[in-house]
Amino acid sequence: MLDQESVKSTVDSRQSTVLRPSALAFGLLFLAASAPAAGRAATRTPATGRFAGDVDAKGLAQVLARQRGKVVLVNFWATWCEPCRQEYPDLVRLQKALGPRGLQIVGISTDFASALPAAEKFLAEQKPTFPNYHKKSGGDDQDFINAVDKGWGGELPFSVLYDRTGKKSKTLSGKHSYADYEREVLSILK
Repeated sequence: MLDQESVKSTVDSRQSTVLRPSALAFGLLFLAASAPAAGRAATRTPATGRFAGDVDAKGLAQVLARQRGKVVLVNFWATWCEPCRQEYPDLVRLQKALGPRGLQIVGISTDFASALPAAEKFLAEQKPTFPNYHKKSGGDDQDFINAVDKGWGGELPFSVLYDRTGKKSKTLSGKHSYADYEREVLSILK
């Protein structure tokens, strides 16, 4: 049996234990609801000089699926590839010029993991307004190449152009000029 003071104390302690978990649950629910939105925003607008993430063939398919409704130019590059470094500024310029009309460029670095600092420095210098990913290390490179395009021999730079429905429209092997890319993209943007 409890006296009046003990009953009051027991009720007060039960109420406070009920409130604490409720507040905790509310806080966790709030964090869980806001986390996906924050994650999506970070992927779309990575900091200059940073990669949006690593991709394998499946990850690239997911990146492309998120771009449905846009004309997408996926460019495979590496910092050790001189033609890649030469054409990259044209891709940055192309995104700025045609992005408002529906173009989305996506860069995929094929640099080895040990070269990531050099690749991030390159991105910081170029200041692209489009996302860049790093090809996930490990696995069979030929499987990745075949998933991108069975006719691709692995040479760089290499670009694949997709129409607004996500259908592969054109592959462009080797270095291309701004005018080449602009012509190909405009033929699909219409």
